[in-house]
Amino acid sequence: MFRCTVMHTLHRVVSVFVFTALLCLGAPAHGQGMGSFISPGPLSHHHVDLDTALGCGNCHVAMGGKPTTLCYESCHDTVRTQLEERTGFHGQGDRSKCFECHAEHRGRDNDLIDTTEFEANFTNRDHLNETGFPLDGAHRVLRCRQCHQTPGEYTGLDSACISCHEDPHGSAVSRRDVLKNCDTCHDAADWDALPLAADIFDHNARSQADYPLEGAHVDVSCKECHIEYKFVPVAFEVCTDCHINPHRAPFKDDPCEECHPSEETWAVEKFKHDQTGYRLEGLHRKVECEECHTTSDKTAQLSRRCEGCHADPHRGQFRPKDCDECHSVDVAAFAMREFDHDVTEFPLVGQHVEVECEECHDDGSKGVYVGLNFEDCDSCHEDAHEGRFEPTACDRCHLPDGFDVQFFDHDSTSFPHTGSHIGLDCSKCHLDSQWNDIPHESCIDCHYTKNPHRPVITGDMCEDCHRTTEFVDIQFDHAASTDFDLAPAHSARECTDCHTFIFHFAGLDANCTACHLDDRPFGHYDGECSTCHESERWSPGGLGGRGHEITGFALAGAHSVLPCESCHDPGRPRGQVSSGCASCHAADDPHFNMLGTACADCHGEVSWLRTSFRHNLTGWPLRGAHRLAACVDCHAAGYVGTARECFRCHDFQATPDRQEHLGPNRQSCERCHRVYQWVPAIYPH
Repeated sequence: MFRCTVMHTLHRVVSVFVFTALLCLGAPAHGQGMGSFISPGPLSHHHVDLDTALGCGNCHVAMGGKPTTLCYESCHDTVRTQLEERTGFHGQGDRSKCFECHAEHRGRDNDLIDTTEFEANFTNRDHLNETGFPLDGAHRVLRCRQCHQTPGEYTGLDSACISCHEDPHGSAVSRRDVLKNCDTCHDAADWDALPLAADIFDHNARSQADYPLEGAHVDVSCKECHIEYKFVPVAFEVCTDCHINPHRAPFKDDPCEECHPSEETWAVEKFKHDQTGYRLEGLHRKVECEECHTTSDKTAQLSRRCEGCHADPHRGQFRPKDCDECHSVDVAAFAMREFDHDVTEFPLVGQHVEVECEECHDDGSKGVYVGLNFEDCDSCHEDAHEGRFEPTACDRCHLPDGFDVQFFDHDSTSFPHTGSHIGLDCSKCHLDSQWNDIPHESCIDCHYTKNPHRPVITGDMCEDCHRTTEFVDIQFDHAASTDFDLAPAHSARECTDCHTFIFHFAGLDANCTACHLDDRPFGHYDGECSTCHESERWSPGGLGGRGHEITGFALAGAHSVLPCESCHDPGRPRGQVSSGCASCHAADDPHFNMLGTACADCHGEVSWLRTSFRHNLTGWPLRGAHRLAACVDCHAAGYVGTARECFRCHDFQATPDRQEHLGPNRQSCERCHRVYQWVPAIYPH
């Protein structure tokens, strides 16, 4: 007995060792390793990730045989929930042994859920017993895949209708329970629940609906208001939430019930026309509705203008004005009330006030009110003057208060009366009642025989000197008329001082020398006097307000502030000064005339010491330290013939105590030194 026990124990130890060795192999279970020797066959495609030697322990227990609870304890939570709660397919009966229905190790193509035979023999009673959900009515003819749409998954579906069917009623936003449960109104045998019995839903019960059905609404079917059976939310605050407004005319914010109080007939008992925006006044209050609303659509919007209903006797002359600007609905026969003619372009004054309208505008349909000519009196009145005053401007002499001539304003003509002309008898000028075409362009048209200047002046220049107030009062603007201003020195002279002969007023020479040639000093500048002298201030002579550039020598820089006597000696004529620099600055030349007299080549008038000379023009440009040297540092003896060799200036810097400065190097400074950096020197060993 002891030996059998030991052998049995040894056998188990060996078995465990072998199984453990297999679990430790890294090769696939169906490769060339030992795993393929132990496995009964490949796993299905559902568990392909576990089909390795190390994956056996995920489902199997060593020496434990087939697993019974490991599937739902390790992976399939849904199955475990159904088993624990006794719900769903797995919760019906004892289905804790997974391998009884889902056999593994039968190859990759094996489907763990083979429903082919299952569906063929699965009845409604089976579905009720196995899942707790009966297949009744329309559900009876459905295929499994129509509900169980995910391949390989048949558990975990919700039995609520909303889980498969869309909710058209808006139950998600409903405040009442009547829409929460579909089976309140529907069942699988007959989904069409309308009409609903009152014990299921009462539309007039405030606990079930917010809008009670009254009047004509009682016989309306549900789907006419609840489009596509949508019960929540539905707008119902105003009638137009459901009904189209047939009026097309705005009635402000008044609800439909203001005019349609009865839901039975919807008839209008009393209509307030003010709501349309067109108030009925005067004669319109007695008019029947049909006289204006002639079409079958009594609610059609009509024109608010008078001509929308009434014929226009004026043939559109007053468009776009409306009739009520002249007529009133309060007056019988729509007669015109009092009209203010002043609002037109022809206000009525004088005798025109008493004239009847028809005398000017004609009567009835022939009346002309717009475009009537009134520019001239002869548009209505005959011209008593027979056209002698064309264009006729009767109001020059006549007034509408009385057509007799009361006054005449000659200023309204092209010849206003001034001075001695005022008060003259008309016949003095208008001979033989000649009122038009009297020549009056010039004084000589009437006063030719009185012209004392004939035959020298015969034109129309009398007004240049004479005035109508007093013919001897001469006012002549000499500057504007002759381009020769007399002010101020000449303004006090008599006309005859220049115009020596009474008729000699034209063609005089305006140059100063014509009158003042004898006043020119001896040796004076031979030119026009006005170049330097001014009539306002003749002496001392200036430049007449002009610049010095007129002399050929413009003053700039330091020259602009010098007094004239600095260049022009008082004893010499001022026009004879030389413009060359040397003529004034020869004694100031620091170059002692070695560079010639072209000072302007280097110097300027603004700053004499800051020259524009460029040393590179000499063939010896300044570089390095030479750019900072003063001119006299090199040109102490002059500017011509200056030596260019370094030692000529820098020989004193070649100290004899240095070996480098002995011999020929003494005169070859550039071998070691540079103009940009004299020290330290670079000796070419």
